[in-house]
Amino acid sequence: MWQNIIVGLVVALAAASLVWRYLPARWRQKAGQMHPALAPRDSGGCGGCSACAGDSCEPGPRRP
Repeated sequence: MWQNIIVGLVVALAAASLVWRYLPARWRQKAGQMHPALAPRDSGGCGGCSACAGDSCEPGPRRP
């Protein structure tokens, strides 16, 4: 019985997360105006990965 309830909650949370991810940006912004915790995060221009850390992203010397 409890196992079914827990699985149902996990599935409902996963479905809500999927729906939230694919909502149009305008709807997410309106939801953020209703409650600050629902505000979309600023994604910026970078993907946020750590692949470009340190000196590895600096342009190298140009070769003629």
